[in-house]
Amino acid sequence: MIHSRRGLIALLATTATMITLAVPASASPFPSGDAPAAWVVTESEGGTPVAPDTAPQTNSNPPDHHLPSATTAALLPEDNLKQECRTHHATAASTQEGWMKDRFNRCFIGHREVQLRCQGCSTSIASVEFDYTLVGIAQNGTRQIDFYLTFDDWKALGGAERETTPMRVTLSGCGSFINCNPILGELTQPLGTWRTTGGFHLTMTSANGTGIGDEFIARAFTTMSMAITPAQPNITPWIDNDMTKAEVRFDSAGARAGQHNGTVFSDFIPTFDLVKLARAENDEDSVTESIQHIDDALHRPERTFPSFPGKSVPGKYRPELGANQRPLHRMVDPPNQTRNRENANLVCDDVWGEDAHAPNLNCDEYPFASTFEGAYMGSTVSTGNPDGWQTWNGSARIIGEVDNQRSGQRYLNTRFYQANRILHTDAFFVDIQR
Repeated sequence: MIHSRRGLIALLATTATMITLAVPASASPFPSGDAPAAWVVTESEGGTPVAPDTAPQTNSNPPDHHLPSATTAALLPEDNLKQECRTHHATAASTQEGWMKDRFNRCFIGHREVQLRCQGCSTSIASVEFDYTLVGIAQNGTRQIDFYLTFDDWKALGGAERETTPMRVTLSGCGSFINCNPILGELTQPLGTWRTTGGFHLTMTSANGTGIGDEFIARAFTTMSMAITPAQPNITPWIDNDMTKAEVRFDSAGARAGQHNGTVFSDFIPTFDLVKLARAENDEDSVTESIQHIDDALHRPERTFPSFPGKSVPGKYRPELGANQRPLHRMVDPPNQTRNRENANLVCDDVWGEDAHAPNLNCDEYPFASTFEGAYMGSTVSTGNPDGWQTWNGSARIIGEVDNQRSGQRYLNTRFYQANRILHTDAFFVDIQR
């Protein structure tokens, strides 16, 4: 009889355990109706701040203006960029500044797990976990930029809060001169809706001819934030600010920028590589003298004129310098461009004689006459020293007229300045990769 009672007790205990385990997750209770709780991050990847001394991102490839190739024709531009970003550039994309393919294409990736927990206990009442990708595509030709946020591998566990609690996503930058759709650059909807819709699309636009200065510039400093915002006052929300950082510039600069209106990620600094641009058109032979001149100026300054000890030519990207780079800066100022050329000619006349550049020869200069680092603006001549061209950290050389004009007009101006929307004072690097 005693043995039978023990068996009954064991059976009741087992049954009670089975009933407890069978309670649906949505019924997971708070310790009491008014007990405090909070949404807290338990896993976080992505949005890592970049050290102030980090070298800027650059490239020397022609910008991708979203023309589909044979292998990617089935993908939308944002899907193609997302795939490229996650497959090949995940480390850079996991930082706050993300990975920048060029001045028009950018992406950010990350991962979050956020749990609803009662205060003072380790019980997880509900949780959501997801990967996110934010892709930004700026337009050369219109004052518009599109951001595409997508969520993948969304996992939701626990109580009903994992479906019903609101989550807000915000992209900053809307305001003066800049309109957003959806309005204010944000969207709030229940976690369950985010799970099923998988993300959202934000468009920023700026009207042509609005903004500051003669280039009508409008700027947006765009960051992304997420927040789980429960209505109950006893539940602390989760807020994650500054998950991304990007500088967006809208302009109506006109013909100097190629397309009269356009938008870029202005914190990306591109690199002008004459070899790559000419090779892309099977045209390297037509600019061999310009290539050699730039190559010597950047890598063998002892072969260049003016000649003096300690000469240091700017423009080359050097990762070891971190943030302390010496890029060139475009100058859209015809009188000072002329002064740059005149002072470069003084170098050519001094070395080769006053008649050496005629006929069919030009005095070529690096840094270019169209930059603030040219022979006048980049030397002490601009501060009143008439002999400053003799210690200019640049190079002037007699080369063929056709070579000089083709490299300057076709490749520097059209294929680089205009293709990348390089405006007045914009920085860029120069390199020769043979």
